[in-house]
Amino acid sequence: MASNALETQKQENGSLMMFESFIERRKISTMKEIETVYPDVPSKWYATFEMQAKALKNYLGSEKGYLYSRDTGIMPFMEKLASSQMGVTTKDRWNPMDIVMVKRQAEKSVKQKMVSISKQNIDKTARLIMLNEYMKDLVERKILIGVSLKEVKKGVTKANVEEGNFGKTAAVDFKFKKDSLKSNLAMNSNGIFDTGELAMDFYAGGEEYHVQARSFRYSKNNTVVQTDITPKGRQSGAKLGKTSTKAMDTFLHPLNLQRPESPTQHRMIDVNGNFTDVQLKYWDSLYAKIKGNKVGKSKVNFGDNKEPVSELIKRASMNRQTRNVLGRLTSKLVTLEWINIYQQIEKKGEFTNWLSCLYYGAKKEFSDTNGPFIKVY
Repeated sequence: MASNALETQKQENGSLMMFESFIERRKISTMKEIETVYPDVPSKWYATFEMQAKALKNYLGSEKGYLYSRDTGIMPFMEKLASSQMGVTTKDRWNPMDIVMVKRQAEKSVKQKMVSISKQNIDKTARLIMLNEYMKDLVERKILIGVSLKEVKKGVTKANVEEGNFGKTAAVDFKFKKDSLKSNLAMNSNGIFDTGELAMDFYAGGEEYHVQARSFRYSKNNTVVQTDITPKGRQSGAKLGKTSTKAMDTFLHPLNLQRPESPTQHRMIDVNGNFTDVQLKYWDSLYAKIKGNKVGKSKVNFGDNKEPVSELIKRASMNRQTRNVLGRLTSKLVTLEWINIYQQIEKKGEFTNWLSCLYYGAKKEFSDTNGPFIKVY
């Protein structure tokens, strides 16, 4: 729910405390009580916790008698098992749950069953799929529930609950929003881009979504460019999520395409700003290739830039001591590679399916290796 680990911990523990109080005792935690786990909690977050708890209670009906886990208990137990025995390298790529609720009387037997699954004489992926199927049964019987938490949009008075990875996904139509693909190459006088991002909008089931691909920590110019999906309009507020690289790779491989390398791995990028003539020529050539091509019958918007990319690189490199200059530069260069990929996907007639990949990859609903959860948003 937040951009840094400490703030996320406070927010999720605030949700956990409110859930336990309201579901088990029908009591809304006071601001003072919440401050024992989230000091100086903002009023907007206190309101979010209350709306989340009421939505979750409505989903559960009369069910109660749960243990609530985040840092201790069954959630870290499940994470360790999935990591050590089932090939999960990143928890959120498997399951975006932030807390786990398990019936107190069932916790021991649930753990025993999960251990039994982890010892099956099958490969790790098969064990993970078996665990996911077991978890689906537990969620449907309200015995164990993984909960993904999202901030409630300002002005909203009621939160919602949505199930994920239950095999009940309704058909969704996808459509690219014309003229929305952009990567602004205009620089200010200090040789810095306004952002390091690629942006695009599309429609899924009639709702509009915004795509943002960039390095999310400009101060560290070696981070991988990530793709973030955010609802717009009626459903705006919390992000849908970051599209799984595994989902992208699964989609791109049959098309003989692959994700661009990170700035530190890309042979045509020097993260310290010491670009060679060969590297400079590469980016000029790539820009010349992509600037006239289309996606969804519309050209890419590169802003008001009139200069070769090599000149932009030189200007940024001259101001490399300025905060974020090189981070935004390297992020922006990788987005040019992404635009090239987007255009190749378009030429192969697969762009609508690519939108589906981005959407379900962000929701973590693209494979039977994704675990079941409910989202409160």
